[in-house]
Amino acid sequence: MREAIGGTWLFQIVIVFILLFTGFMCLTINRTKAFHVKDQIIQAIQDHNGIDLNNGYVENSDDAYADIVGYIKENSYRTTGKVPASEVINGEKIDYYCFDRNGKPLNGSADTAVFCLAEMDVKSNAGSSYNELPKMRYYRVIVFYQLDLPIFKSWFNFKIVGDTKTLFGDEI
Repeated sequence: MREAIGGTWLFQIVIVFILLFTGFMCLTINRTKAFHVKDQIIQAIQDHNGIDLNNGYVENSDDAYADIVGYIKENSYRTTGKVPASEVINGEKIDYYCFDRNGKPLNGSADTAVFCLAEMDVKSNAGSSYNELPKMRYYRVIVFYQLDLPIFKSWFNFKIVGDTKTLFGDEI
């Protein structure tokens, strides 16, 4: 009897370690996929020297949205998350524009956002010569990843934030 109980405990410990290892692998794979999506969004914005945040994806267009939506659909990225509509960074209010998997803007509560973007102006310390410089801005990109296990899916949702390089010139 003692041998049977000891074997049961050992079996339960092995099952727990297998579940922990599987959860860790799922989290690592989803995080890697989210980083690739973030990097691709940043690359698309930089290639097109910006993005018009007031519009969404339009079919048969050749803009940053087309690149972003194409990559998301091509790689089956379906993770969603929630970002506040605005937040204060370095004393400046930043408004986020969130989009679904098809590149359509989300209005109101963005609980099902696949990616979110914010345009941030670069302030110059040049004083009066600021008017001589071109408009400088960069974009903040937010994507999501989660622990992709059926029971724990809604408990653990993380976001990844990335910024483009400084872009010069007029807005899109």
